[in-house]
Amino acid sequence: MIDLHSHTWLSDGELSPQKLIERAISLGIQQLAITDHDSVGAHHMLAPFEHESLQLLSGVEISTQWEGKEVHIVGILFDLENQDLASLLQRQQVLRRERAEDIALQLDKTGITGLMGYLNELPCESLGRSHIATFLVERGYVGSKQMAFSKYLGKRGRIQTRIPWCEISEAVGTIRAAGGLSIIAHPDRYDFNRVKLRRLLAEFADAGGDAVEVSYSNLHPEKLQALADRTIEAGLWASVGSDFHTPSNAWMDLGRIRQLPANCASRAIWYHPRWSVALPANVPAANNN
Repeated sequence: MIDLHSHTWLSDGELSPQKLIERAISLGIQQLAITDHDSVGAHHMLAPFEHESLQLLSGVEISTQWEGKEVHIVGILFDLENQDLASLLQRQQVLRRERAEDIALQLDKTGITGLMGYLNELPCESLGRSHIATFLVERGYVGSKQMAFSKYLGKRGRIQTRIPWCEISEAVGTIRAAGGLSIIAHPDRYDFNRVKLRRLLAEFADAGGDAVEVSYSNLHPEKLQALADRTIEAGLWASVGSDFHTPSNAWMDLGRIRQLPANCASRAIWYHPRWSVALPANVPAANNN
């Protein structure tokens, strides 16, 4: 059991780092990457980590921009003490807080106050629109998080913001320089047509990217196979990850991932040449999910 995409309450997950680890162990996960948005705080909180049945892999999910769209890049197996990566993530965190403050000002004009006070009380260090949506629900302004995005935070909502995220090439280059592997997260959620997805994968590969998240929670088998085909076509490796956020979403629980299609099983990221170099010598890499 291997899961290379999960979140804690340091970003937009529900569980603390320790509770996430406990859940992973209870579900039989053998290798887990905690990949909070633009944050490695969970790893520093858990360090040093040792457990006989679970190998914790360094991880992060970096927001990037590509052709005017937001694309997420997961990084794993990198040096947590790398200063260039730390500087990039700090820059991203500043952008996140500036966006939150901008949204708070816009909400103030509509009569909705108290957002920053609410956000400052949260345990997270990576503020996102999901936290703001929760605020709107808890304060009774909307009935659901979906409604919060529809009415306020989405593309057609009242509150409009735009973040100048780093470029994909910078994220990939920084992860690689820190000794890690980079992965395009959940590619079917960007609403790209086949031509645009091929272009994204080609540019990602040219930038030094390593893999595509081929199998993840709640993905239709036909899309899974299509992603496997595109990944092989681009000469990339195949990764897996639940994108876990909360135990209440059973269909996105840790390890709830379909096996990779047969045509790309030999391209699984745990066979990547740099994987064995990054893992401690006494920890065998998983050979299946």
